[in-house]
Amino acid sequence: MSRVTMNMMINQFNSDLNNQLISIAKDSYELSSGNAIQLPQDNPVSNNYIMSFKEKINGINNYQNNITAGQSILNSTDSALTSISTILNNANTIALQGANVTNQDSLASLEKSVEALKQSLLSVANTSVGNTYIFAGSKSSSAPFSLDSNGNVVYLGDSASINYSVEPGATTTVNIDGTQLLPIFKALDNLQLALKSGNQVTISNTVSDIQNAIKTVNDLQSIVGSRQNMMQYLSNYYSNALTNYNSILANYQDVDFPTVVTDYATRQTAYQAALKVGAQILPQSLVNYLQ
Repeated sequence: MSRVTMNMMINQFNSDLNNQLISIAKDSYELSSGNAIQLPQDNPVSNNYIMSFKEKINGINNYQNNITAGQSILNSTDSALTSISTILNNANTIALQGANVTNQDSLASLEKSVEALKQSLLSVANTSVGNTYIFAGSKSSSAPFSLDSNGNVVYLGDSASINYSVEPGATTTVNIDGTQLLPIFKALDNLQLALKSGNQVTISNTVSDIQNAIKTVNDLQSIVGSRQNMMQYLSNYYSNALTNYNSILANYQDVDFPTVVTDYATRQTAYQAALKVGAQILPQSLVNYLQ
């Protein structure tokens, strides 16, 4: 039969205390951090799931940020196009009135009204979201439309599409480039010139140009509307996905607080009890040191 020496008892006692302290420290970390896993090696399988779901969540958050930015541009574009449609409907009314007016003063008054509509159109065409001019194409840091010395509209932007990544392997265009607004300015220019001429036939001919411009704006709004719907669908889809992923992540990552609190209290009690037992069987100097 092997003999149990005092050194063996001390070593076993120290080992037991150390294991208890490690468990207490782990419980303390979990309670303070809320995380069930301190190091990857604590639970490699769960840690792999956690890393995978965090990557998915980060990717979705990036897509959601792009969607939010894209929706802001699309909503502003839709609002601007609505304003342009109102301007064109007013111009159409003026054209119909001018086609039936021969009084020069009346025609001059209608011409001034068209000039005011052109200025309104210029302002709308230079709409910006923050520092981004929505009709400027890729040259979005400065106003795309201006007037030259002769009062003609000049477009300083380009026809580039602005695309945002909103799902894996896919992007969506969020802008309407300003080149598509140039025919609208042209229709108002033609109406203004026709009113200046006072020729009823010429004025009547501008009505079809304005109505074509109205149709163009309606078509553009349909395009913007379909993009808005797609963005909203994706936003709802990602919101639901985030809820599910975060719930799954919590199952792997978050602490079961009631259980850990109980374990922590139990281990603290066991640790103190071990010290008391040690006081009875070990040299007093060692126990005092451990306490």
